[in-house]
Amino acid sequence: MDEKESVEKTVKRGGRTGPRRKRYTYEEKLRAVKLHLEEGFKVELVSEETGVSTSSLGAWLRDYRQHGELGLKRESSPRPGRRHPGAVKQKIVELKRGNPFFGVKRIADGLRRWFFLEASPETVRKTLHEADLMNGRVKARRNLVRPRHFERATPNQMWQSDIFTFRLGGKYAYAVAFLDDYSRYVVNLDLYRSPTAEAVIETYRVAVGE
Repeated sequence: MDEKESVEKTVKRGGRTGPRRKRYTYEEKLRAVKLHLEEGFKVELVSEETGVSTSSLGAWLRDYRQHGELGLKRESSPRPGRRHPGAVKQKIVELKRGNPFFGVKRIADGLRRWFFLEASPETVRKTLHEADLMNGRVKARRNLVRPRHFERATPNQMWQSDIFTFRLGGKYAYAVAFLDDYSRYVVNLDLYRSPTAEAVIETYRVAVGE
């Protein structure tokens, strides 16, 4: 592409450079929303699987909760972070006051993950300065009485359980595992096609029996 063609394409885009924002169909939006709401996948996992940004997915979820499927057929409303800057600043202050040990990056990440609000770490820093909440970092108090490491004293005092999701044969698979907290020994692990309560109970039953 020569310089003339590049300039012409830039002018047609209203002077903006860079790729155009992808437009998603109603069916693509509905699939992503149902992966989170009906199948229980985390927002980050749905974003990775579908290629949709977490902010766009958050807007679709908000529209779906407010208007149902009809909300996905119209243009998404502006993200709260841009539509209500005052609300974003208020939430930044609330997070800091409720969690004095949170830094600016953690607050920015929390806004995006928990409330679907956008604010850069620098915006968080500026907001906290304006609220007089950046007067030095508060150091966490060390508790010298309780153990520093979360670990049981003997085997079988406590088992931990978790479900790991991955792709197998073109479909989702779920590894259900139980682990002894003291020894880190996996007392049982099994694979399932659905993350149901029955699958967890069966894995636990076999672990106890063995």
